[in-house]
Parts: sequence; C-alpha cells; structure tokens
Amino acid sequence: MLKVKSVDRIGLAVEDLDAARSFFERVFGARFGAVEDVADQSFRYAPFDVAGFTLELLAPYDDASVIARFLKSRGPGVHHVSFQVDDLDAALAELARLGVPVAHVHDYPEGVSFEGQRWREAFIHPRDAYGVLIHIAERRKP
Repeated sequence: MLKVKSVDRIGLAVEDLDAARSFFERVFGARFGAVEDVADQSFRYAPFDVAGFTLELLAPYDDASVIARFLKSRGPGVHHVSFQVDDLDAALAELARLGVPVAHVHDYPEGVSFEGQRWREAFIHPRDAYGVLIHIAERRKP
C-alpha cells in the first residue's frame, strides 16, 4: 500500500484564471495564495483554501501546454487529485511493486520552487486510475 501523507489538493483546469478566482472567492469565500508560473509547462496556477481544504486553479498561456490540451479535449473541470508523500522514490518503488504504471515523473530544475517548496512529482494516467489523473507529490524546503 502506498504511504500517503495527505490528500493534498484538487486541481481545476480553467480557461480564465481571474474569472474562476472571482467565482470561488465570491461564492465560497476562498482564500488564494500567490499565482505561480510553471514556465516549463506553460501554465499558471493559483492555490486556494476553502474550509481547510486546498484546491488550485490551472490556466494555460500556451496552446501547447498540457492544461490547454486538457481544456480542448475535456473542457474546464477537475484536472487531477493530488496526494502528498514524504518520499517520491519510495512511492514510485511501491507503485511498481503494486503493478501500477506511472505515466510521467517530473523533477523541476534546480532552483525552481512553488509555494516556497521544491516539488518532485509523478502522475498515474486516468486509464489506470478509474478516470482520474492522480498526482503524487513530494514537497521539501529548498
């Protein structure tokens, strides 16, 4: 069994970050963190909290980005569910032991951080997780 530290967040793909932010603030009293730029994947994201749970808005700024492709094929909505782990390498080894294929592993270049932390991440494709893109993330202080 994969050792999960927390169900970290849900990512929502949107076309207009500002409009979506306004909606979640007005309707749910969302408290937003700073907008982060994921330059190597051509999208911005804005983490926010509602009732103690973190979500994030994901908006592309390049038609070739993974978020733009998602929006073109599926439209706006839930993009992924994120699980936080203490050790991504151990999580990957456990997924391999369990026979769960990992679609992609992403290490950001040295010096790149988001929300004040260095992220390492992996993804389980929706076809292998009952229609849900699973994001597995390790976050550490830089």
